[in-house]
Amino acid sequence: MSSDLIELINSKILNYSGIYVAQSQIYSLENHIKKQAIARGITPMAFVQSLTPHTPDFDEVINLVTVNETYFFREEKQFDFLKNEVFPKFMGKNLVLWTCCCSTGEEPISLLALALSMNVNLTIYASDIDDNALATLKCGHYSLYSLRADGKKYHKLLEPYSTITETEIVFRSDFINRIHSFKFNLIQGECSQLPFADNVDILFMRNVFIYFDKETRRAVTKKLTQRIKRNGLLFFSMNEIGSIDNTVIPDSLCKTNSGTVYYFEKDGQKEKKSAALAPTDRHLQKKEYEQKKEKLRREVEKVKIQKYAETKKAQGQVKTTSIAASFDVKKLYENVCREINNGNFEKARKLTHTITGTGSKKYAFFMQGYVEYHADNRAAAETLFASAESIAPDFWPAFFYHGMVLRDMGRMENAVGCFSKCKTLLSGFGIKGGGGAVPYDFTLDSFSPSYIYSLCDTFSVGGL
Repeated sequence: MSSDLIELINSKILNYSGIYVAQSQIYSLENHIKKQAIARGITPMAFVQSLTPHTPDFDEVINLVTVNETYFFREEKQFDFLKNEVFPKFMGKNLVLWTCCCSTGEEPISLLALALSMNVNLTIYASDIDDNALATLKCGHYSLYSLRADGKKYHKLLEPYSTITETEIVFRSDFINRIHSFKFNLIQGECSQLPFADNVDILFMRNVFIYFDKETRRAVTKKLTQRIKRNGLLFFSMNEIGSIDNTVIPDSLCKTNSGTVYYFEKDGQKEKKSAALAPTDRHLQKKEYEQKKEKLRREVEKVKIQKYAETKKAQGQVKTTSIAASFDVKKLYENVCREINNGNFEKARKLTHTITGTGSKKYAFFMQGYVEYHADNRAAAETLFASAESIAPDFWPAFFYHGMVLRDMGRMENAVGCFSKCKTLLSGFGIKGGGGAVPYDFTLDSFSPSYIYSLCDTFSVGGL
């Protein structure tokens, strides 16, 4: 198909849903367009030109390009918080909850099972843009792959409402029917069009913001926040919340936490913990970050020279010995993330500066970049991620977050290069279509390697 046709269909999908079509999905999309065009006796271009939102043909295209990654009781710590601190307040009472991007339904099923186990009268709404995903929820049949290690301790709560076979878990229809599911477009949908009148006590909007730019995040959150009750709660993914600050969140929400679980409360009385620097602080520190950036560049050059010298010294040897990190990388990363989520960027920076040793510099640069990325210091983060890449060319997390930074900065061509490199590295580790272990997996949190691959595939499409 012509590039004009692909550009046209991509733009229609993006404008409607905010979804960038992954390169791996282009082949299926082309075949679908050709098949539909032949059936109608028209050209593929004529078929694409005829596509308009809210029609069966357009819905079918949206369903085709939607990526769904979810499982039961995902992000177990959030369910611990709900069980221990939130749901007990509603025992024997009514609770209204909405999961606004429910995918294939594992999230609302998990929430309903937990509520029923605690005698909470839960009214739960679940929406998504994908008709096929919603159909999966209504059917109630799931692959056993939806039962992962994360959330395992809560799997027993599903037993009273399901039957497990050798290949799948099947839920009773009376249980599934308690979930009020409906189609909703976060980008174009209006809250006045929702099929329920009351505002909700809890809103779940997890693992969707990574697809949106900042302006879209701001618009979506402002819109949906209108439907949260006073003192109601908004949950994002624990992977996303560190980068969600008051440049995105309306003033009516305040960021708070219980241990390592962070969430937003509407019109709450707790002190607001902003992840963004005040405008005056940004101005005062601008020169400082520019100086740091230049200093980092010089340090990278020193590392390159040192690396060259080490390579020369090692020539002629059959084996080379790599210097292992003299610290617990995963534990340190978790501690850094905790401080970021709490808005304590200086504490997070101090933690990253405890990383020492030649073999550990890639981790130091990466984690320092991770802190600056969430502190909205994009220029510093960009340099730090590039530094990690130069030291360890197989360090795929650095390429992924480098791409995210460049994407936020509007440097699309460079971002595409980073995402393509990350995708190539993951593919080399055998993560093109499935799961499996990968190096540097301490950065994955609740994501699977194949999901990161799919994101890179999506974002590596030219002309994001």
